[in-house]
Amino acid sequence: MGAQDSVLVRGIAAARAGDKSLARQLLSQAVQLDPGAEMGWLWLSAVLNTPQARAFCMQKILDVNPTHRIARQALVALEKAAPAPVLVAMPLAAVYPSRPSPKGQARARAALIRQPAFWKRVVLVLGVVAFGLSAMLAYAMFHASRAAETGSLAAIVPERAMAPRGTLRPTFTATSTATDTPRPTSTPMPTWTLTPAPTPTDTPVPTATPTRRTVQRAAAVTRAPTPTSRPRPTLPPCAMDPRLGPLGVRVEPAAVLPGEPYWRLVEARWADERESAGKHSIFIEVLDLQGRRAVGQVVEVQWVGGSVALPIQDRPPPDWGADFAMYNTLGSYSVRVAGAPSDRIVGLGLGTAETPHFTVHTSFYLTFRRVSW
Repeated sequence: MGAQDSVLVRGIAAARAGDKSLARQLLSQAVQLDPGAEMGWLWLSAVLNTPQARAFCMQKILDVNPTHRIARQALVALEKAAPAPVLVAMPLAAVYPSRPSPKGQARARAALIRQPAFWKRVVLVLGVVAFGLSAMLAYAMFHASRAAETGSLAAIVPERAMAPRGTLRPTFTATSTATDTPRPTSTPMPTWTLTPAPTPTDTPVPTATPTRRTVQRAAAVTRAPTPTSRPRPTLPPCAMDPRLGPLGVRVEPAAVLPGEPYWRLVEARWADERESAGKHSIFIEVLDLQGRRAVGQVVEVQWVGGSVALPIQDRPPPDWGADFAMYNTLGSYSVRVAGAPSDRIVGLGLGTAETPHFTVHTSFYLTFRRVSW
């Protein structure tokens, strides 16, 4: 193993361990020793902080290997990213002005004292201070004299006792005078007279005459047939990898009305570092209503500050219709199908649940299908 290979291996190990500072130093030495090392430029781009620096590494890979697919896709995505802020260097004299020497300060004080305007300002300030002190002294003497007069008057004139507040004086209440009430006079009761009761006589009871009742049959009511509702088509199930939850990956369903077609996420699978075998991409498949690959359909991959549109290509199995190389950690990317309402999966990126802030090589496999419900 050569010196450049040893430095490259140490740099990759530092990058996987999360020590970006040491990884940048070692990987920079590796690409200086071997400018044609594609792996060195690729890992160096993963530990750099600005899109411009990463784009430079991708261009170096393309200079060595123009058919490098991952580098070309990454360069297209990075060119759309916002430019890094420009740093403007300023002279130290503008930031930290130099202080004059003690002799210079003494000369400046002497020149200031010799100016007539300086003494005018001093006299004005002293006059304002003297006026303020005189006003405060007069105010204190006035209040002292008022307090002395109040004390002398209190010694001569005794203070009138004040009735306690809140005590009500008694009020006179008139008492009703007793008056004679006339007694009721007795009223004579009426005299009862015995009246003879009449003799009861038998009254003939009328005989009931039977009558024929006419029964009308109600016409049969014909009920209208109850309309039967058409059952909704069954949506294909969504097979979600249970490991996506701890990664912070979630699905945002499409907002559609009943009967409106949309793109449904029917499968989402995650591959860890061992299963990915060095890959670090999002693999996407889009199927039509009959379950066939929708060639030409555009999918959109978004991240903070940019996005890229990828058309589904007619590739032989087992290749997927589209793929996108990831370079940022979990929570950086989202994927949806463009052109119609679609489910959206968010929170994708490199790393694991234990190391979410490290660019561990992992992959995602997503399948969208056109449905109508």
